[in-house]
Amino acid sequence: MRTRYIQDPETLELVDAASFVPHETNAPMVMNDIQPYQSQVDGTLITSRSHHRSHLKQHNCIEIGNEIKAHREQCTPKGPPPGLKDSLIRAFHQRGL
Repeated sequence: MRTRYIQDPETLELVDAASFVPHETNAPMVMNDIQPYQSQVDGTLITSRSHHRSHLKQHNCIEIGNEIKAHREQCTPKGPPPGLKDSLIRAFHQRGL
């Protein structure tokens, strides 16, 4: 049977895969701030996440993909408006279709 080796990412040495124990990282993960962008709503320059959130709130906007259930239900059409089917049938009959 052949021995498998893994390269240790810290020491860059080849280590027997059966005895390799990955090093634990004890550091906080920090997410970078957003890159500045121009608002499509009013053209202002948005320079930070907090500015982005306040701008969305100020203009009553939501991010697509981050909307909450209440907004989704509000924006989702429930079906055709009442009487649409009858209106379409009348229109087709009037045109002779």
